[in-house]
Amino acid sequence: MNYIVLDLEWNQAAYKVDEEEDLPFEIIEIGAVKLNSQGEKQGEFQMLIKPQVYPFLVRKTRELTGWTDQDLDEKGLEFEEACAKFLDWCGKDYIFCIWGPSDLTQLERNMSYFKIKIPWKYPLKYLDVQKLYALQEKEGKTRRALEVVIDRYGIPTDRPFHHAVDDAAYTAMVFQRIDRKNFESFFSIDYYKVPKNRWEETTFYFNTYSKFVSREFPLKEEASDNRRVREMPCLYCKKKLKKDVNWFSDSGRSYLAIGTCKEHGRMKGRIRLKSTESYSGYFAVRTVKVCTDEDEAVILQKRENLKQKRRERRKKNTKAAKEARAAAENTETKEA
Repeated sequence: MNYIVLDLEWNQAAYKVDEEEDLPFEIIEIGAVKLNSQGEKQGEFQMLIKPQVYPFLVRKTRELTGWTDQDLDEKGLEFEEACAKFLDWCGKDYIFCIWGPSDLTQLERNMSYFKIKIPWKYPLKYLDVQKLYALQEKEGKTRRALEVVIDRYGIPTDRPFHHAVDDAAYTAMVFQRIDRKNFESFFSIDYYKVPKNRWEETTFYFNTYSKFVSREFPLKEEASDNRRVREMPCLYCKKKLKKDVNWFSDSGRSYLAIGTCKEHGRMKGRIRLKSTESYSGYFAVRTVKVCTDEDEAVILQKRENLKQKRRERRKKNTKAAKEARAAAENTETKEA
């Protein structure tokens, strides 16, 4: 299996009113580096694209990339042709490696907009090199800019930044310094397309957590109330956990719970509700992790805060109702 280290540059509308709803960002350059299964470089791909939706580069894009309208007109191919060449170059057996999740989403949006068949199967696994770096360096959820990491690893900056092929090359150099044996199992999941039905719903098991991806539901409430979404399987033995703290919402799109496995102890669950790419509905992503004492304290405090807000809301509503009744009674007394 090869690694395709991908980077894109894109253009957009100068004004929001001119934005194409289904294509907010139009790709103007595809850059990629191919590594073999040992992480050895096999080649590079670079292609400029002549924009069709936003034909003139906005100032931000010109300044960031250094490309001009003339460059794209003279050297660029139409997206359909450029994408076909890129997919042919990728081959058949590969996994994408990307600095953050946005480039893969933009590639899929552009392919859908120009009616190009997306060849990979879903749910699609990919490697977020930005996340893998944070895991390796024990930086938690901190996400560093590529330039910062290049400097920290002492990688020579003999190529410019913000050209797709050069950023892909730098990302590949960082990926070559990742301990893949320990961190490659922490792959990411692309949500551009979600499961169509319950039989396609999938649970992924990682070293320290599990992740369940649901099918699409027309309403958020249907997604959050679904039985399969609200299950909590043990991370290790897969048995259903006995809930000590049942699911409660700490925000409009997030739910928390705590459960216990007799053999493997306490675990915490989180359900996040997400809009589908087409905004036609919602799907749920449920994670289950080991629950520490600190985690439990935070979750219990959030639940208590929610209860307190509900008590204050009921108290306020009761007071308002009493005042309304008193005002009505005073009105009746005066009329009498």
